[in-house]
Amino acid sequence: RTPITPIRMALDRLNREPGLSDKARETLQRIRNSADDMGSLTEAFLLLSREMDQGLTRDWVCVNDIVAAEMERSRIIEPDSAIETSIEAESRLMVHANEKVLASVIGNLLRNALSYTDAGTVRVRIGTDSVTIEDTGPGMDPGQVEQAFKPWSRGGRRRGGFGVGLTIVKRFSERFDWPLEVDSEPDRGTRVHVHFPQARSQPPQT
Repeated sequence: RTPITPIRMALDRLNREPGLSDKARETLQRIRNSADDMGSLTEAFLLLSREMDQGLTRDWVCVNDIVAAEMERSRIIEPDSAIETSIEAESRLMVHANEKVLASVIGNLLRNALSYTDAGTVRVRIGTDSVTIEDTGPGMDPGQVEQAFKPWSRGGRRRGGFGVGLTIVKRFSERFDWPLEVDSEPDRGTRVHVHFPQARSQPPQT
């Protein structure tokens, strides 16, 4: 993970330089997205390796807090994004999980939705036993949906990256029995549902 931190810092400094062309800033953003993908992949591999060696600690984790933190992180990465984001909470959802694993699943799904959406909205809905991340991006046909969770599959992504985020999500969802459902159509966006069968729900905070 150590080399990724100075890469991100250097990119942030470059992005603050005056006089950069739009093309140059677009290139910097692609590099930044690739660095973020590398960081996510490295963190996921470390978590999987740690579990195989000694197991991962688990506790009751609030999904609402994870969603809010990952949404804020996405705003920091792309502060000038024209995409409208929102969180709708039907409940305060608690899942018995490793916090970093849960953050990896939600964070990768959220970043994937933002990466594919040039304009419009990305909405996160927190139910009583599930989370749904919905975007107004280009959507996918059935063949693309089938390929989406395979390593290095990027579909029509425009902003760089390695296409590993959904592979990480799939690996964790299978390992921890969190079923995934993908509902997508060309030109109608994509909705990804993550179900948590053993979750607990509480009334949402006002």
